[in-house]
Amino acid sequence: MKLKPPPLHTIIASSFITLVFLLGFPTYIYITKIHTEQLINDRGMMLRALARGTATILAKNMRERRREVELLAQTPLFVRAPLDSNDFDASLSRLHQSYAHYSWIGLVDIKGKVLHATNNNLTGQNVSSRPWFQHSQQGTYVGDLHEAAMLAELLRNKIHEWPIRFIDFAAPVYDEKGQLRAILGAHAHWRWASEAIREVMPEDANKRKIEIFIVNSNNEIIYPDHPEKIPGAPVAPKKYKTDESSFHNWGGNEFYLTTVASVSEPVVGNKWPLNWKVMVRQPRDQVISEVNSLQRSITLGVAAAAVVFVLLAWMLGDYISRPIIQLSKLAKKVSDGDDKIQFNISANSKELKELNSAMEDMAATLLTRKHALEDANKDLQSIVAERTAKLEAANQELRQLARRDTLTGLPNRLAANERLLHEFDRMTRSKEQYAVLMIDIDFFKKVNDTYGHATGDVVLTHVANQIQASLRKTDFAGRVGGEEFLIILPKTNQENAVSIAEKIRRNIKMSHVEPVGYISVSIGVAMAEPEQESAPIAVDQADKRLYAAKQAGRDRVVSV
Repeated sequence: MKLKPPPLHTIIASSFITLVFLLGFPTYIYITKIHTEQLINDRGMMLRALARGTATILAKNMRERRREVELLAQTPLFVRAPLDSNDFDASLSRLHQSYAHYSWIGLVDIKGKVLHATNNNLTGQNVSSRPWFQHSQQGTYVGDLHEAAMLAELLRNKIHEWPIRFIDFAAPVYDEKGQLRAILGAHAHWRWASEAIREVMPEDANKRKIEIFIVNSNNEIIYPDHPEKIPGAPVAPKKYKTDESSFHNWGGNEFYLTTVASVSEPVVGNKWPLNWKVMVRQPRDQVISEVNSLQRSITLGVAAAAVVFVLLAWMLGDYISRPIIQLSKLAKKVSDGDDKIQFNISANSKELKELNSAMEDMAATLLTRKHALEDANKDLQSIVAERTAKLEAANQELRQLARRDTLTGLPNRLAANERLLHEFDRMTRSKEQYAVLMIDIDFFKKVNDTYGHATGDVVLTHVANQIQASLRKTDFAGRVGGEEFLIILPKTNQENAVSIAEKIRRNIKMSHVEPVGYISVSIGVAMAEPEQESAPIAVDQADKRLYAAKQAGRDRVVSV
């Protein structure tokens, strides 16, 4: 039995439906795949920047606390005064008040007895068994996160968090003959980590489910506190690549886009490194939520287009087949022998003329609609291009602001770190050394205390201008601290670096700032050598020489 062929309008409608799906489905798959990969890559870059920024903040904070303890241990009071002098109590109290998160600072004799301490906590106790006391006899020591039972008991009524955890900072105290006479130790409360992380955490982090973790050398989560109470009880991944983003399982069923950044050691060459890592994660479902939204939009679009095309195809098929059916009826009447029918089938017949006219009208209509759509697409592309350019300009401005110190106009620490990495990579390839200068304004705190912070800002701006005026076009100058500046001199040997440093020092010394008068700076100079393992080594060397210049009387350049 032969099947009856379908009507013409059914064939046309079926053809249009097939065309919609042949074009729509591959487009759906292609757009979804490309968009997903791009979105994951963008999220990974954002998380990497957040991890590196957090690691930098943590390392900076610990280095500052280490430097405060080191500098205090090297003051004349600690070097020369009798260990039973009451002046130590006032000195320890000043340092304690300078940083909100110092929980305890004490001076301990070489046998481990606490001689002086803030609020007299642990005074007279023996701490010789404590790691910070033992290790600091060999040099400055920064210890890993730990609980301190005796001190925590004393602070129970003052601090609500429990258990209380601390970071230890300790430095040896030497007399004028270089003999060890005491140990200066400090405990910083672990809550400083929460405040440091709040500085870099995006405002919409909770909405986007972005989380930051700090992991110690044993791959244990030390921030946030009580990770076992976090939903899912996260366990830090053990296998990962630093500064790369990938999906990891944190001990549950859900996968997270994870990136890791190492925290620089607060003491270079320390025998007891912390080996901390910052891990930032975002749930996979959150990362690809935009892709799911796009998939739904494309699905609805394809379905709507299919419905519209079916209706149009059915109407078009009926419109085309109607005159043919009429001709068929006339032909049937002729075949039945009806000779009264006036039949005139020719190019000039009314029926064929109407059919031709209809086809011409349809073609004209489709052409008009095509042109109108093309014009609309051109206008839309122009609008999209204009808005994209404005958005890119705004993003570029934001990137510049994020790397610029608002007071002096110099690049900030973030920009300085990027330039250091760039110069270090260039030196690695070309084997051409570069110089690093660390500059600190002498007695800047006195300027603020005497004339106020507004005058202090004027001094900072003046010094920044003098530094820029003293440098070459290829040199880099950035403000990396309150009154601290970092200078990078590409392709410069030590002799020229010292000469430029002296030029900066003289220009600042010879200039005049109202109402302060003449000011001076201390400068540390270090060379970045190809055999060095990382960019921060030269910076730390320059930093140490800066403090050597301070100790030698300020207003000088120290390069060795």
